Amino acid sequence: MILKGFRILDMSSLLPGPMCSLFLADLGAEVIKVESPKGDMMRYLEAESGKSPYFEALNRNKKSVVIDIKSKEGNEMFLGLAKEADVVIEGMRPGKAGILGVGYNSVKRINPGIVYCSISGYGQKGPLKNKAGHDLNYASLSGLLNAMSPSPFVPGVQVADAGSALVAAVSILAALLYREKTGKGTYIDVSVLNSAVSLIGIHIAHRSVSKRSGTVLSGATPCYNVYKTKDGKYVSLGAIESKFWESFCRAAKKEYLIGRQFDKSSVKALREVFIQKNQGEWLSLNKKYDFCCEPVKPLDEVIRDPKLGKSGAIISLNNIRQAGYPALFSSFAALKYRRAPKLGQHSEEILSGLKSKTGNRMRRFKK
Repeated sequence: MILKGFRILDMSSLLPGPMCSLFLADLGAEVIKVESPKGDMMRYLEAESGKSPYFEALNRNKKSVVIDIKSKEGNEMFLGLAKEADVVIEGMRPGKAGILGVGYNSVKRINPGIVYCSISGYGQKGPLKNKAGHDLNYASLSGLLNAMSPSPFVPGVQVADAGSALVAAVSILAALLYREKTGKGTYIDVSVLNSAVSLIGIHIAHRSVSKRSGTVLSGATPCYNVYKTKDGKYVSLGAIESKFWESFCRAAKKEYLIGRQFDKSSVKALREVFIQKNQGEWLSLNKKYDFCCEPVKPLDEVIRDPKLGKSGAIISLNNIRQAGYPALFSSFAALKYRRAPKLGQHSEEILSGLKSKTGNRMRRFKK
């Protein structure tokens, strides 16, 4: 596996940190999820069948140890693990890890080469650092919601959180590469708010030079939009390039629209065009003429799509469908997946190897 031999301690919970370490675990790193005796709160969300699909999807390929880092014994155990780790990830309020004795400075003293990543809502510095928040708040404050729609709404996907997870994972890999070159560790400060801002970079650039809110990519033009079909379903049209737009117009026998690709007033005309045929008819035309038209699929269909299963985009673990790692590597064997761990499942295996000053008291933290 690509990251085999790298050990990562993940003290985070909920979504940003666990999603970040998920990418690294899928790539072969040994990710040890450090949990309190109560466990990650995500274990209990939407757990209708006794197990949370959220937790299962975010924590596969990981190991779980239970350590009460607020106690002296637990603190020593964590630092004992950190001494031999390559990466530490935490998602507490700024400064809290330091107060508990498990912050960057404490770990750096015993492991100078550590790559330590803190993920917080507003970053470790600045006037907002101590504010509480969640994905919807960051999406609101960053302009992400406004870029997605002029009317405020609640996205069904935690875009800001996921964005910060990607930023953290890339930053950690960059820091590990830097360490390979220089021998030096580093501290990484990831802000969910700043990550959300980075996702709308092209919109920020556009708005800085134009007062127009509607753009080619926001549904303001006929060539890039979602349309309702005769059978009550929907299709997406992404005919941005002229060749695709012309192909669509000819397939629909609406050649008079060829010169109106970016004419906002023509969106209504396109709605009237698409409502004349069923979704399947439009997909058949797209197959023949190739004009970037796809069905808007409900999730129930997506998770059972054989093409996505064959490509590895959708996998099944513990009777739960999940999104697999999205990239394929020519030089490495296919990625392997293990179900998410039970709380403290690996405490005995991992903590028994520590030479702890706490002696027999360490046993209290083993599940």
